[in-house]
Amino acid sequence: MASIASATCARCPRCLHTFTISIAEFASRDSEARGPARSGVQTKPQARAIFHDLTLPAALAALRQSSNASETLSHSSLTPPPLSESVSGLGTDEESVFRVGVPELPPIPGFRIEGVIGHGGMGSVYLARQLSLDRQVALKVMSRTWISDPVFVARFIREAYAAALLSHPNVVQIYDIGEVDDTRYFSMEYVAGQSLLEVVKERGRLEPDIAVGYILQAARGLKHAHDRGIIHRDIKPDNLLLDEHGTVKVADLGLVKTPDLTRFQDRLYEGPPEGDSGLHTLPQDMTGVRMALGTPAYMAPEQCRDASAVDHRADIYSLGCTLYALVTGQQPFAAKSAVGLMKKHAYEPLVPPDELVPRLPKELSAVIQKMMAKLPADRFGSMNEVVRTLENWLGVKSAGRFIPREDQIAEVETFAAQFRNTPAAITRQRIVSGFVSGCALAAVLLAFFGHTTWAFGCGGLVVQSALAYFVLNGWTRKTHLSRRVRLFVRGLSGGDWVVALGAFGLFAAFLWMSQLLGVWAGFGSIGLAAAVALWYGLDRKLDAERFSTLQESAQLVRRLQINGVIGEEIRIFFAKYSGRYWEEYFEVVFGYEAKLATRSQLLRGGSAGVREKFAAWREPLVQLLNHFETVRKKTRERELLALTECERLVASGVPKRIARDRAEQLAEALVDHASAIRSAETMHSPALSLHAPNLRALLAQKSLGMATPDESMTRDTLGTAVDWLVGPSVRIVLSALLLAACFGWVLQNDLIRFSAREAALVETTPLRVEIFPESWTSWCDTANVGWGGLLLLTSLFYRGQRSAALAILGAGIAVCGHKLGIRTVEPIRDYHVAMMLGTVLALVGFRLGRR
Repeated sequence: MASIASATCARCPRCLHTFTISIAEFASRDSEARGPARSGVQTKPQARAIFHDLTLPAALAALRQSSNASETLSHSSLTPPPLSESVSGLGTDEESVFRVGVPELPPIPGFRIEGVIGHGGMGSVYLARQLSLDRQVALKVMSRTWISDPVFVARFIREAYAAALLSHPNVVQIYDIGEVDDTRYFSMEYVAGQSLLEVVKERGRLEPDIAVGYILQAARGLKHAHDRGIIHRDIKPDNLLLDEHGTVKVADLGLVKTPDLTRFQDRLYEGPPEGDSGLHTLPQDMTGVRMALGTPAYMAPEQCRDASAVDHRADIYSLGCTLYALVTGQQPFAAKSAVGLMKKHAYEPLVPPDELVPRLPKELSAVIQKMMAKLPADRFGSMNEVVRTLENWLGVKSAGRFIPREDQIAEVETFAAQFRNTPAAITRQRIVSGFVSGCALAAVLLAFFGHTTWAFGCGGLVVQSALAYFVLNGWTRKTHLSRRVRLFVRGLSGGDWVVALGAFGLFAAFLWMSQLLGVWAGFGSIGLAAAVALWYGLDRKLDAERFSTLQESAQLVRRLQINGVIGEEIRIFFAKYSGRYWEEYFEVVFGYEAKLATRSQLLRGGSAGVREKFAAWREPLVQLLNHFETVRKKTRERELLALTECERLVASGVPKRIARDRAEQLAEALVDHASAIRSAETMHSPALSLHAPNLRALLAQKSLGMATPDESMTRDTLGTAVDWLVGPSVRIVLSALLLAACFGWVLQNDLIRFSAREAALVETTPLRVEIFPESWTSWCDTANVGWGGLLLLTSLFYRGQRSAALAILGAGIAVCGHKLGIRTVEPIRDYHVAMMLGTVLALVGFRLGRR
């Protein structure tokens, strides 16, 4: 590359004054430069010092006004090298190698940093392990350069939050958005594999059917995003990641181009215009800013002129460029400068790929040329048309109509039978069934002959054996339920731990007072030994026997994916032909959540016949744990959104008190809107674009516009007071108090030794505690006290002031209502009526609350 030194006049986008931009000479050291920045336009360090705070698109626009700058500006990220020399990334546009010299990362709770994936203008991307779920994630940490701009941070957080709602097997999932010590981060799915660029570098140009299979998967992921109003605008082989199972995932959806949005630009933005093409837009009235954003080697002609006005057809063009590169081994156009490359995309005729690769089918060449038509109107009308065209070319029928061959059916049937009928699996089933049945029979016989203590010990043996095995199996195999339990435990607050330890202490006290603690501990040690013996004696042998079967199953899944079969149809195919006891095999191959989703489709209409469930006892527990985590995640999201929006409003001149209230309301609205979108996703099939929720609506809230300083908003003082009086902490304390008092009352009246009939006839006395006056504990005189504590515990699963208030009122009536002079007729007692009235009130509160 020739060195350049040029100067030109430019107009500042902030103050509109004219000044001169000088670009110092810089030598050709492209091979030493780091990978492309997320904006797709990256300057050398020497040039950055001269540009100062001028936005790169505006500076490039100014340079284009110069007579000699349009063809002399060069950079490694703008000049398309041969495809084999490009740099790729793992889930991002940064280099996919572990680097040194990136900013030091402060500790982020819940994550353990394992390495650095890359570093760019947006920030750094780290390979981390999420401790709660014991999985690897890509952790993107925003640079402090951007964190110092509250307007940009609020905008980016909202856009990333919208993109995180995308859920598709061919899209890299954004898991969570968080903040700690002024550090904003995003945890994303980590794809342990290669980008398609690396695949081509390693293998050379791909066979047409393999290349089309990869692009078909990417098209399905993009269709999912397009149906929800999100345009990628930076499709290229670097951003299409291939995992170890053969699944292609589109990376950087919803996380592109935002660094080019300055505070000044954002203040001119007043909501998505009618012609908006995606989340990351620029104000249309800014001279010199409506420039090309993306990677020029794969950029649609209209995107070269105005990235803010493109629609979904720009992604179709870029995807066509990517398919062109995969089947030919080179980029569609080559030039020495970004502007020259853009001109070729806009005006130079495309060399048909079948001329470069004579054996390439002309039908596929025609499809690529149509995807890369210069005019958007000449391309496919939607990504759905692209998907159907590629499916037809591969011979794959539309989703829902996949018909497997006989040899494929025989493979699945054989794999499922081998999985179930290994010698270790049969032996294990017999041992577990015999152990549980023997303990149950022993408990019944011991209780029948009056040895209730030993009968209780046999029951405890089963329970403690199961708990010990669950811990051991979950720690080694990382089962779905163990991951959810670990996530729940790591999310417990200090108050939660106090309650949990208190409950454990109450249970231990119950065992000690009942003279059962020694028996429980003794049988528990036997149960622990049994769990260890089962794992080391049989489970490891079972895993070894099943390994080859599972490996062959994974290879079959990979072949089907490469051939273009949609993932949902692959799962239905496996479930349909895995036999009556299909669930355990299916769960190991595809996962627990995929099993639940497939079960609902498989059993629809009853055509699948009789099917048995595997370990169905886990499902209520998983649902409960998922509910807890959903509530926690909403709380974290609400707090983060409120914080960033408050900082944005304060930066725009709104008084802090008003900004805080306004931000809290906006955050609540955004979270509720996101919940509605998630519900819509579960109610409607993703294939039905008619019902697809538009995620851009999250950006169209009226509150996005800047609030004026003279706006006034009074704080909801009454609501805050009610929250303090009936909040979860208050209900937890009251519940623990009621349950402890009821337990003490039961022990004081020696009700444990009575049968149910005798306990109903015995005369009881109110609870007495020596250190308190009798009047303080006289209200605890019936089992209603414990029932009231259970009502309050149940109320913790519901949100809302009315729900909490009615639950507390219902618990109070259940506990003390019989002292209010209720008249009854035998055999109904006054405390029976109080219990029923209190329960009804609590149930009404549960109905009014939100789960």
